[in-house]
Amino acid sequence: MKKVLLFVYDSFAEFEISILITCLNGSDYELVTCSPYSSGRTVTSAGKLKVMPDITANEVDPDDYFALIIPGGNPLIEDTGVTNMIRTFFDKHKLIGAICGGPALLGAAGILNHVKYTASLTQNDTQYLPVMNWDNKEEQHLVADQNVVTATGSNYIIFAEEVLRQLKIVPADEKNPLQYFKEPSMS
Repeated sequence: MKKVLLFVYDSFAEFEISILITCLNGSDYELVTCSPYSSGRTVTSAGKLKVMPDITANEVDPDDYFALIIPGGNPLIEDTGVTNMIRTFFDKHKLIGAICGGPALLGAAGILNHVKYTASLTQNDTQYLPVMNWDNKEEQHLVADQNVVTATGSNYIIFAEEVLRQLKIVPADEKNPLQYFKEPSMS
């Protein structure tokens, strides 16, 4: 079975990736979680959801995965093990999806020097100033450039749609594959 890696860390915004991981369930992809913390340590999301990661970031072999998903939150940009892992995914042309504050990790890995992106970050987020390439930031809801998909936090549905397109779970030309999540219905 093909695998997608989900990077989780304390404060990650679970709502930004909940629809995406729901749609991965039942596909040809298995979801594997990893964290920057020691093995056996629980991760707590922004909504206080507790997650026991499958592996640590140090145990990741990017060759085992088709994609890496990075939710927003307050990522630890100083962890060189994590940024090296992310950079290896980029260098191997693996799909990387980062939403909201997640692109800060892309910046810390040096990837934002090579791609256009969007994020829910501004220059007022001073903790990320050293790693963000503001010249490459687009004021868009979603940006796909090379093997990187980025979105602002409130655009988690179109983020999920684009990642699913890139993974070929939904057809590239399907306009609204997640319409079910966009409009209330009686079903």
